[in-house]
Amino acid sequence: MTTEAHLATIAQIRQNMVSNCQWAVAHRSQFTYAEIRPYSVVPPRTAPVTLDCSSFATLMAMWSGAADPSGNGFNGRGNTDTMLAHSQHIPRAETQPGDFAVFGLNPSQHVVVLIQSAAGGNGALCVSHGRQGDPVQVALSGEIVAQPITFLRLMPGGAVPQSGPNPYLPLDVDGAFGPNTKRALQFKLGVDQDGDFGPISKMALQRHLGVAANGVVGPDTIKALQRHVGVSQSGVCGAETTKGVQRTLNAHTF
Repeated sequence: MTTEAHLATIAQIRQNMVSNCQWAVAHRSQFTYAEIRPYSVVPPRTAPVTLDCSSFATLMAMWSGAADPSGNGFNGRGNTDTMLAHSQHIPRAETQPGDFAVFGLNPSQHVVVLIQSAAGGNGALCVSHGRQGDPVQVALSGEIVAQPITFLRLMPGGAVPQSGPNPYLPLDVDGAFGPNTKRALQFKLGVDQDGDFGPISKMALQRHLGVAANGVVGPDTIKALQRHVGVSQSGVCGAETTKGVQRTLNAHTF
């Protein structure tokens, strides 16, 4: 990728961050505040959803095509401390829309997403999800709950998760868990559609099914999947289970 193309990609991600945060503000009635781990990892502009300040900021990054600021690959974990430990710290003068501002240190207490550069001071606009009734767009000065303020750089990540119609449908209901079925399922789960159903995809599936998100697909996960797609709950994943997945994806009921 050329330098120009890389900069264009980062610029688009920053635009996405601002747009997604403002969408969340406009739909704040569908956002609930709670400190829950693992937090919900949902496709772009999907609600209702329950988040706290750091999981909100992280989900906005995922929706926008940025990297996980905690370095966890969007696995539903992380907090302001892990953001501070993983992300690049930058001076106020270098901040841009989409960057993060973390308040407090040892312990950190709150994080917001900048909508404007904070180079000119604490009047810069940000979006915060720090209490019930949020997210809200406010001046940075209104969110300072502790000092110091640490600014973190938004970094590019993988592809932006897709929204809208699933481009991998309809599937052949043949019971084969091949690349196209995997990509259709990954699209539904809001993770990268690489056709390789690895740990991040497995954890997203487990969160979707409401079971422990440990990335290991054992009998409990398989039975939950089988129950979800309406097939016999044997705890063993075979062709009939895959056909159930394919049928429910095709019917938009997965």
